[in-house]
Amino acid sequence: MWKYIVAFIAIIFIIALIIGQVNEDFTDESNYTKSAPNHKTELADSEIASIAPVKMDTTVVGKKYNADLEVLLISKDTPHQLLTRIGYITSYNNDTKCPNWVAWHLTSEHSDGPFPRSGEPYFENGEACGIGKVDKEIWKCNYFVDLEAELPRQEHADWAEMPAGMSHGHICPAGDNKWDKAAMNQSFLLTNMCPQNVSLNSGGWRKLEDKCRDWAVEYGDIYIVSGPIFNVGVRRCFGRNKIAIPDAFFKVVLCMNGTPKAIGFIYPNDESSQSMRNNVCSVDEVERITKMDFFSALPDDIEDKVEAESDMNLWK
Repeated sequence: MWKYIVAFIAIIFIIALIIGQVNEDFTDESNYTKSAPNHKTELADSEIASIAPVKMDTTVVGKKYNADLEVLLISKDTPHQLLTRIGYITSYNNDTKCPNWVAWHLTSEHSDGPFPRSGEPYFENGEACGIGKVDKEIWKCNYFVDLEAELPRQEHADWAEMPAGMSHGHICPAGDNKWDKAAMNQSFLLTNMCPQNVSLNSGGWRKLEDKCRDWAVEYGDIYIVSGPIFNVGVRRCFGRNKIAIPDAFFKVVLCMNGTPKAIGFIYPNDESSQSMRNNVCSVDEVERITKMDFFSALPDDIEDKVEAESDMNLWK
């Protein structure tokens, strides 16, 4: 009889040990792999370098739009300085000397305007509108050094050493700022520029910019975030301040009118012939590559749906 009681107690003891070990395994995070957190709602503050609401011109022709959308830069180690302009917001990186991203709200009214892209800056009372007082150190060939940018920053002397085949590539296009002369001047700040292949700048990338203006007219307004992509490893740089040359560029577009939809694009920074249909991707894919979270203020169900799409047929 006693041997059965002892055996029973031994079994209970062994079971208790097993349960205790299982509980220990699942409370020690180093001993198991958690499912991936929902990055839209569970990011710790320490993981977020910046949260930038895009709130610009929320009233167009008497109609109010929800412009309270955010860009999250999910890397606390990424240099970041938020600069707010009339037509856009940029996250400037004084390591690459390029923006991390530029975000803007493009409306149908802002898709065109009376102020041409080229020509002299617009001056009033001896100052360039939106820029302030300028001299030859600040302004050259229609481009302005951004004196608000943290040092080191892009300077005109750097661009004198620009490699052949490269050009000043606007991230927020001048064509999206024709509606206001100060906005047009600010679109030529060097903090809105990246070294961009000439063929891309005047080819596939320009066509994408034109299409975004078409979409703004078609749908009333859209939200755009764009910027450079740098591959991991050694960067190509030029100039005394070592302006980094992007390996590619991204652009994500969101439309909230009608059925919400979003779409992404990635364009290699080279001379190859590139088209929207060949370079289209989902916003999720752009987020994976850039380590950013776009449109994070959207309700999760809408964000999850639109950011998984990459169907050009949804866009007229």
